[in-house]
Amino acid sequence: MKIKKTADCDVLVIGAGMAGCIAAARASSLGMKTIQAGNSSSFFFASGLFDLLGVFPVETGKIVDRPCSAIAQLQSEQRDHPYSKTTVDQIKEGFEFLASFLDSASLPYSLPGTDNRHILTSLGTFKPTYMVPQTVSKGCNLEEKNILIVDFKGLRGFSAKQVAAGLATKNRQTQVLSIEVPENLGNLNPVHLATAFEKKEFIQHLADKLLKFSGKADIVGLPAVCGIHNSLEITESLEKKTGMDVFEIPGMPPSIPGLRLKNAFEKKLSGLGTLFLSNAKIIFHAMEKDHFILRAVNDNFETRIKAQGVILATGRFPGGGLFARRDIILETVFDLPVFQPETREMWHQLNFLDPKGHLINQAGLETDEMFRPLDKAGKPAFENLYAAGSIIAHNDWTRLKCGAGVACISAYTAVNSFYKRHL
Repeated sequence: MKIKKTADCDVLVIGAGMAGCIAAARASSLGMKTIQAGNSSSFFFASGLFDLLGVFPVETGKIVDRPCSAIAQLQSEQRDHPYSKTTVDQIKEGFEFLASFLDSASLPYSLPGTDNRHILTSLGTFKPTYMVPQTVSKGCNLEEKNILIVDFKGLRGFSAKQVAAGLATKNRQTQVLSIEVPENLGNLNPVHLATAFEKKEFIQHLADKLLKFSGKADIVGLPAVCGIHNSLEITESLEKKTGMDVFEIPGMPPSIPGLRLKNAFEKKLSGLGTLFLSNAKIIFHAMEKDHFILRAVNDNFETRIKAQGVILATGRFPGGGLFARRDIILETVFDLPVFQPETREMWHQLNFLDPKGHLINQAGLETDEMFRPLDKAGKPAFENLYAAGSIIAHNDWTRLKCGAGVACISAYTAVNSFYKRHL
């Protein structure tokens, strides 16, 4: 038998991915009574890197070094893109808030500047990104450095030799070290290895192995598994023990940096009084004067929620914010109109790697400048309903490398707009 409850709030955030957590963070930091509902499992696929704009124009595949300048060009050419509803200064302000919030949650990030950083990945390539964990930041300027790449025997998805081979194409001399993990660690997966990093004896074991390269290497790259709760302290401890700089290299899921983000958001939001309804499906019931009446349902409880404002951060198809039938794409909570290709035949190009991209990746909700979803007449569907993140239309974020940036600025702007207008 389900437990039935009631709750009221200033803001209900529907979604617990990146956009949903940033929206809940901003609402809670402004003192608003906040409820968040959703599933946060998507963080296990998050690299921990925050992209702003990595490729533009997307048809050319040109890597962006100065994203703010490229955004100005994007705004002039793509008037419907989410970035065109804001300014570069507002985007920077949103990132500064996010960095400050994560720092207060004991997950420090390097403050972004004007340029993208090019971070070494587990493929031996360099990825353009904007804001990175401090444990990763030393992995960008590697010119004229003697590099040691370390992997762990039995850890899948990360090979020091593969990273070194990629670096060799950039004319960088790299040494590799493969370390045998103590047998008592058990089944070797990223979470178990990250937990081992939090033990002093394991850190000493690792330091002893690294010291053999003292004088031969200036900097050490490790897979991004250096602890779950105190990663920066762990890398700094290794630096003191070895005399070499240490940095993490993002790899394949399950992502430990993503898990750190999940834990940081949940712990900080809980401390700010945000009520989190885990794995709850939200059902819109009705409007009661100027308030939303919704139900949050999972296997254990059913909660009737009365909210003055709603932030819709449900994502696209994987997150369940959009649902594709054979002939139409639907929004799943409020049945809002979805911008989409006219026919199913237009959803995809015949060539998977077509430089024009697939039109279905532009599907989503059209919004006004405050990120309020529009109805069929082009007006806000609800006065106090806002959208954030990948559910917003005209945003081929996977190719533009701007997913985190759109999540950040849309969530930040949406909450600010509601706060200024109603509270």
